[in-house]
Amino acid sequence: MTRTDPRKQVEALLPLAAGKSQQAVADDVGVHASTIRAWLKNPVFAGELARVREAAARKPFDADAVMAAVDEAEERLRGRGPVVVVIPPGTSASRRRQLLAQGIARALEAGK
Repeated sequence: MTRTDPRKQVEALLPLAAGKSQQAVADDVGVHASTIRAWLKNPVFAGELARVREAAARKPFDADAVMAAVDEAEERLRGRGPVVVVIPPGTSASRRRQLLAQGIARALEAGK
């Protein structure tokens, strides 16, 4: 699998958070719809999308908070921010170890 340019992932965050279809976002960003589906299955991307959606859903709407959430997501998706390991509830012990090992590997590769 080839690594996707994190800039494309960042570009996809706002339209996905706003409820735009996966196909429409894929067309706008310049990737295949299956790439969007793969990103949504990726716990790191899914976690960043959840944070942006949460910021967008706050009442009253705060555009600055939404953009701050996108900026923070960009830092993490590009590997410049802290490494975030998302472990979904109900994850088995062996899968938790695997996810943590992947997070440690990402941190080491990024020189953190």
